[in-house]
Amino acid sequence: MTLPEDLKNHCVVVYVGTRKLMVMLGDTGKNHPQVLRFEEVLAPEGFEKGLVCNLQNASASLEKLMNALLPPELWEQVPVYAVLGNSRFKMYRFSSCEYYSPERRTISSHEIQSVVQQTRNVATLPLTESILQAIPESFLVNDMPAVRNPVGLEAERLGVTLQIYTMEFQSFRNIAKVFETLEMEVEGFFPKVLPLSEAVLGDAEKQEGSMILDIADDATQLVLWKNGLLAGVRTLPIGGYYLTQCLAKDWNIEERDAEKVKEKFATLDIQERQSEELVPLVMRNEKVQQSIPRKEFLEKFFKHAHGWMTQILESADSFTQDEKVRYPHILFTGGAVMTDGFLEWVQREFSRDGKLGAARHVEAPQELVRDPSMAPALGMFRWIMTYKRAQEVLFTPRGLIAKTAAAVRKWFTNYF
Repeated sequence: MTLPEDLKNHCVVVYVGTRKLMVMLGDTGKNHPQVLRFEEVLAPEGFEKGLVCNLQNASASLEKLMNALLPPELWEQVPVYAVLGNSRFKMYRFSSCEYYSPERRTISSHEIQSVVQQTRNVATLPLTESILQAIPESFLVNDMPAVRNPVGLEAERLGVTLQIYTMEFQSFRNIAKVFETLEMEVEGFFPKVLPLSEAVLGDAEKQEGSMILDIADDATQLVLWKNGLLAGVRTLPIGGYYLTQCLAKDWNIEERDAEKVKEKFATLDIQERQSEELVPLVMRNEKVQQSIPRKEFLEKFFKHAHGWMTQILESADSFTQDEKVRYPHILFTGGAVMTDGFLEWVQREFSRDGKLGAARHVEAPQELVRDPSMAPALGMFRWIMTYKRAQEVLFTPRGLIAKTAAAVRKWFTNYF
């Protein structure tokens, strides 16, 4: 294992996907982030659909990957960020203001921290949910909305709109316990839609309007951008596994057998529909127990895929109409979109022009960059280089006096 001597600007991203557990060591000190090493495992023990089902096995799975990535004595030397690939999160928006009249006040990091904390405190969230991230979307300075950075401005009123991402408490605690068991301090837990957008969208696409359709096994998440801001996220309870369930029902086989057949023989390439190849539906002890012509198999698959995509696109259209986004850019991500012929099939059957959401401006092995399901994990490195540093500008005191005052306030908060 060859590692750089200086680990400054290095970090580890842990991706807990619905099928895959991955750890990556990256360098964020250059113009574009660079993935130096990565380790992954499919169907990790202790996890099911991105959630923890056995704490001991889940901890062992992560520990094995981390040992292959970094010696344990170096774990504390690099910050760790966790990206959660399940669909169990919710997004809320809350706003509040602080008033400084009759005297104006020059906005500093202290005022920003205060109004953000106030907004978090007044947010009426369900008591069964834990906050993963609270991201300032924009600020209101006096009567001027949509201010990105109010530091240094004079104001009688400062407001903030927060995007708050939550997850069901117990499900999140079980994931957090995996890291606690390994004594790994995590800088933050991020739902995948945050780094996903950073990975696949450019500034122009965010301004003009974009819809990301992230099709995972258990659900499809619709991520809509307009005017440079995240307009919202909708989760549909229909993902790639829906097709597996349909095939299992068609042929009266187990879903695990249907999943294997789908992964190996399913395609949306119309030229393959006339194939006379035999498809083994069930294999036991390396012997075929049940088989059908691939032509017959694909006839069913195309039919189910058409109904499946119709539901997804109708929901996407409804979302864009509700938010009044005209002709958004369409991007597809997630493991389900890797089916052969997917984009051509969508254009032919639904007259929709879209593209696969591969990660942008990240130096990484091609098998990662070209995989749309890896975009959230790779996008985390870009998030660290952009949003995280932008937040530091907002929340970090400037100058010796401001830093000293902030330290004193923190000391009083902790001890009194």
